[in-house]
Amino acid sequence: MVTEKDQLQYGVEYPAESGVLHYDFELRLPTVGDNIAAIEELGVGSNLRLNTGMLARCLVKLGDIPREAITYELLDSSLVDDDYDVLSAARDRLKKKRMRPKPTSPDSDSPSLPSASTASPSPASES
Repeated sequence: MVTEKDQLQYGVEYPAESGVLHYDFELRLPTVGDNIAAIEELGVGSNLRLNTGMLARCLVKLGDIPREAITYELLDSSLVDDDYDVLSAARDRLKKKRMRPKPTSPDSDSPSLPSASTASPSPASES
């Protein structure tokens, strides 16, 4: 499983009102299943809500927070908007890593030189 590790700027407080902030995270690539589950759980009214639900599902690790406690509700109540952007950027980097590489094209900088067998004879050699 390919993941992206990084740190939040402001952290997520857990347990609630404990003052303990968690910054380090590991995120995996979201799947269609994550999207379906988030839609079933949260509906389709808000794209931001749906994306937050998907991020919660894709967080493999968030500090020392137990995996089962990393939920939409936790992120909704404790995630700062700039940290949402950090998680979204990590998701985008994962998607980019997964993209099919573009085919390489041959160098077009220098024209090819004719080979000796196909080159025209020079006028001086015709006698």
